[in-house]
Amino acid sequence: MEYDELKRLMDGQKDEMTAAERMKAYNAGEEVDYIPYTLQAPDPAMADIFGFTTTQFAKDFEVKSEVIRRRKEEFGLDSFNVGLGLKTIGGALGSKLRAPEHGIDYVEEHILKDYADFERLEVTDPYKNPVLAPILESAKRLKDRFPDVSMTTSVAGPISTAIAVRPVEMVLKDTRKNPEMLHKLLDLTVECSLRWFEAFRREFGPVGTNFSDPVTCMDVISKKQFDEYSLPYIKKLIDGTEKIMGSRPGAHICGKTSPIWGDLADAGLFSFSIDNCEDLKEAKDAVGDRMRIAGNVPPVDVMKEGTIDEVMESCRECLIKCADNPAGFILNTGCQLPIGTPKANVEAFIYAARKYGRGARIGKMPRGITEG
Repeated sequence: MEYDELKRLMDGQKDEMTAAERMKAYNAGEEVDYIPYTLQAPDPAMADIFGFTTTQFAKDFEVKSEVIRRRKEEFGLDSFNVGLGLKTIGGALGSKLRAPEHGIDYVEEHILKDYADFERLEVTDPYKNPVLAPILESAKRLKDRFPDVSMTTSVAGPISTAIAVRPVEMVLKDTRKNPEMLHKLLDLTVECSLRWFEAFRREFGPVGTNFSDPVTCMDVISKKQFDEYSLPYIKKLIDGTEKIMGSRPGAHICGKTSPIWGDLADAGLFSFSIDNCEDLKEAKDAVGDRMRIAGNVPPVDVMKEGTIDEVMESCRECLIKCADNPAGFILNTGCQLPIGTPKANVEAFIYAARKYGRGARIGKMPRGITEG
């Protein structure tokens, strides 16, 4: 399909619900105009599509506002996230972060190379910490500017936060040689994350929450390491979030996760965004009655480098595999939407969600699939 035809077809699609109305009705078991959809961590890619760098988006309030406004206007994405990235709490605790003008930030120097320095680390205060306070203030300003747009917040998962404080190779060695101190570090990461959620709840009331924990996948740690060093702290994060917000969080974990799907469902995770290296139908069959599933259009091979038709077909395949998940399904990318994703492919994703996801209802295949 050529881009001109896609635009013409999209002009014929009319939303019957706002995103908030759609999600409320979907959660209530009612039929909705089309399947709820999202794009995983889209802000850097959206900034790029609209002609801004990631640094401009991160530091310039007017640029951030413009991206939020345009993605709502042009893509119908009428919610935004003001949260903490994978390395933010590490930076708040004293690690030195570096961000390229247009790209993803990284840790230049970790604060905790020697556990002799551990006692110097304190649970972060979002109101006073020089890294966190500006993010919280930005959330206030954005909510004032977009009072009718839904706002969510997020943190990194426990182990992924830990490696922003202490180098990953040291953390992995700690699982064998220094488990006592690693447990203390993981406790600290969860306390910092919950303190952020508490501040957000105080300022904005209960909002949707999410965490990303790429290091906890089976490509990086073993199942045994997960059971001892990740799962207990994920459970603590889930339980603490529910106590603060009144609802359980969703999560995204990159890479291979099938060996831990049951554990995540047992821990009480509300929804799980699955990487495209895993199969949605297998996830549905394994845990779909206990956990909402989101996914998993390939972000690079399809969203960034694929054609309009390939994006649409991948969306359709995801819906066929998992749209009838008993606990619900969200059409999503398999991982973060990459910088450099063409605008046309984002529009193709949205068109496919509306076309093939038409007449969606929890536990049922959408009429856009069954009726064609």
